[in-house]
Amino acid sequence: MTYATFAWRNLTRRPVRTTLTAGGVALAVAVAVSLGGFNLGYRNAISGSIEQLGFQVMVMAKGCPYEAATLMLKGGTGLIYLPEDAHEQIRTDPDIAEITPIFIGIAEKQGFALDGSPAASSFAILTGVDTPSFLAMKPWLQLKTGRGYDGGRWFAPGATNEIVMGYEVAEYEQRKVGDTFYATIVPHGSVEPRQHAFTVVGVLERTGSQDDGTVFLPLHVAQQLFARDGELTIIGIKLREFNAIRMREFEGRWLKIPEVQVVSLEQVKGALVSLVGTAQTMVAAVALIAILVAVIGVVNSILMSVHERTGEIGVLKAVGANRAQIFRLVWFETLLICLAGAIPGSLFAAGAARLTDAALRAVLNIGVSQSLVRITPELLGIAILGAVILGLFAGIWPAGRAASLRPVAAIRSGE
Repeated sequence: MTYATFAWRNLTRRPVRTTLTAGGVALAVAVAVSLGGFNLGYRNAISGSIEQLGFQVMVMAKGCPYEAATLMLKGGTGLIYLPEDAHEQIRTDPDIAEITPIFIGIAEKQGFALDGSPAASSFAILTGVDTPSFLAMKPWLQLKTGRGYDGGRWFAPGATNEIVMGYEVAEYEQRKVGDTFYATIVPHGSVEPRQHAFTVVGVLERTGSQDDGTVFLPLHVAQQLFARDGELTIIGIKLREFNAIRMREFEGRWLKIPEVQVVSLEQVKGALVSLVGTAQTMVAAVALIAILVAVIGVVNSILMSVHERTGEIGVLKAVGANRAQIFRLVWFETLLICLAGAIPGSLFAAGAARLTDAALRAVLNIGVSQSLVRITPELLGIAILGAVILGLFAGIWPAGRAASLRPVAAIRSGE
């Protein structure tokens, strides 16, 4: 009979205790895996969303760069604008590979119930873009084709009432090519809302980014609708060579414009990641406490098992078992009980990743579209290996105590 088989039979003598101990290990491992998956997923989600913006550098009006970046990721709009002539000045910079001006505004949409009566209103994100430079920055944007979408295109250069809708907003509004889209806009400096009708000339394929919830229209049209002629929300820039030195040189050249600030999206990424640093530390502390409690539970369970089998261990030593064999036997029990908890705990964390993601999104509303929890096979392997290593350390004391028992004294105490 192998050590593993003998150890497992010893554990199954007390199934309730073994199950509860393994359950504590499973809970600790599930928390640790979920935390690791959040660390991986959050960074990956931030990186993916920033990459889908299409540019590396943002030029915006002076203010909070984190707030502006978050609003961009969520498809929102800031309360401050920069002059359009800043775009004309910056576009001459020799380090620029691509540059695109962007204007974002919020329009109100009146909802309607099934019977046609007015319902709660919603909001639509209107983004004014310069089509050639915008598509050069985001070449992956594709127009949807098929029934109801044939003939889709981007708006004509001189069009004033044509729009292209992102996938999600088109699905929500149930619009296809040729349909009419109504939006109510309050121009800058006015309190009088004005309703506008637009013709849908194209619908985008799903991208999994903020563009899915956006309505696009020509830049000059968006500026006129919101009475913001000559103003922009953000200038997106892609540099020919993007590194820290080039970024500092570029920033130094254009900080001379008093109304603007230059923000690297790597800087924004760092700010967004550090935003949840405190939350990650707290969760890590909870995971550490759970692991410590699980280790204490394992030690207690194995010590109880050794105490109950003192006489049996004495008999084993009396018939020839040496200290090393008794040590390995008890050590195997510790290893098995940790594995019995680590494997189900890891699988549970992987299976509940979507649920964990939904719970985190309810707390962290930063606008990223990718999953906030990313559990990989490598992460599961590390968690199981870590549980085994902790189990081996936790088994040293009970196994050493069992190995040190004297045969005669152990037999007498077990009677």
